[in-house]
Amino acid sequence: MGFKEYKYAGIDIGSNAVRLIVNNVIPGDDYKDAIMNKLVYLRLPLRLGGDVFMTNRIGDQKTQEFTNAMQIYKDLIDFYKIESFRACATSATRSAENGKEVIELIKQKTGISIDVIDGVEESMLLYKTNLYNLPEGKTFLSADLGGGSLQLTLFEGDRFIWTHSYKIGTVRILSNSVNPKEFVDFEEKMKEIKEEFSDLRLIGSGGNINKISKLVGEKTVELNDIEKLKDELEPLSLIKRMKKHNLRQDRADVIVPASEIYIKLMKILDINKIFVPKIGLADGIIRELYEQNHD
Repeated sequence: MGFKEYKYAGIDIGSNAVRLIVNNVIPGDDYKDAIMNKLVYLRLPLRLGGDVFMTNRIGDQKTQEFTNAMQIYKDLIDFYKIESFRACATSATRSAENGKEVIELIKQKTGISIDVIDGVEESMLLYKTNLYNLPEGKTFLSADLGGGSLQLTLFEGDRFIWTHSYKIGTVRILSNSVNPKEFVDFEEKMKEIKEEFSDLRLIGSGGNINKISKLVGEKTVELNDIEKLKDELEPLSLIKRMKKHNLRQDRADVIVPASEIYIKLMKILDINKIFVPKIGLADGIIRELYEQNHD
């Protein structure tokens, strides 16, 4: 007699790319025992932030590309007969003046309803996933650096302590649209956290740190490794970065500013290592759907 399997999907609509994950889930005796096998991972380089952080709007061409991406995802969701799915949009979409009308248009054309979530909910979804990948009894700071924002969440086991979304993202940096005050606030808060939590562990999630971890070849990445990678890539042209490390164009241009932010974070906190469990927002969405349906 086999196990009952369920299929869940999460769609992460970020500022640099959009991602679909489809997981096959076998429930366990409790949430931690669930077996989640990835059936589909599809990333599309939409880069909504390229429009939004320059003009405060999602342009007509980008709206069409956005719609096309969601139609591809809807076809896959139908093909795999998904039990439940959720699509969440983050920094770029919530910053766009016409975000609501674009989302309504996509719903009419594809049938996909998109939830625009704030920084707190984004952090909570990541937090849910981290709970099942980390040892208990330790204090962690989770850092997820995307194209539009830096999500930071502080927690100890299942005790949620603090979270904040800073408007510091790689696409924002490339478009010179980060308010300097965001960096000041970020640095001051990190200094406070360093003083209060002496034995802090750092974990990273999202596409930027996942790629850095892959290039370094370790799940626990040392500060020195990130510094070496940044120093190696920074003087290279975009084409040379792509060729040397088999990078996509939309990763090759953001990986240097991403490295700089993680280096800054680690130096302020005086932490030499960052653990990278290779998770992202879409994984958190699936975890939440599973918990809701198997309470």
